[in-house]
Amino acid sequence: KAWGELTTEQYQAWRERAKREKSKPRQGKRWPLTAQTFFGRINNPRAAFGLALLKDPPPPARFGPNPVIGLIATNRAGRITLQLELSEPPTVGIMVFGARPCHRSVARCFKCPRLGPLPPPTGLLSDITKQYVEKHGRPAVGQRVFIRTRQYTDGGHDEFQEFSAVIPAENAWDNPAKGA
Repeated sequence: KAWGELTTEQYQAWRERAKREKSKPRQGKRWPLTAQTFFGRINNPRAAFGLALLKDPPPPARFGPNPVIGLIATNRAGRITLQLELSEPPTVGIMVFGARPCHRSVARCFKCPRLGPLPPPTGLLSDITKQYVEKHGRPAVGQRVFIRTRQYTDGGHDEFQEFSAVIPAENAWDNPAKGA
């Protein structure tokens, strides 16, 4: 709906900026994006973060390293928690994606739907248990959980970072499973 409310000058600005952006690779090739596709690529994450939509195209994004460095799965008295470990507090929006729990022998996930924005961290840990359980249910002991994170800013997004951890047995009180 917002795309249809732009002025002629705004449409032209989005067209010019979209010429510098490329599509995802398909059959080894990438193409320039259409202005409307680029408009959606920028504004859809903004809507997910609860921010106002941009009517003018932003400058290209510059990202530092993603501060998410690991996934920690714990099981204390049957209460499973999933936390993302951070190297520092995030400076840009981070979106969290999660795959359904799978067998511990699975090495890589392919379907990883969006769970939502990274919750505010406590110290350098951000608890994503509620988001994960609402989307996929409670993982069982011995199942592997895959999580991806991606930084977003007005100019775009960086590459996915993927982490996984196996849900530990209930008696592992002081031994959380750290993902790679």
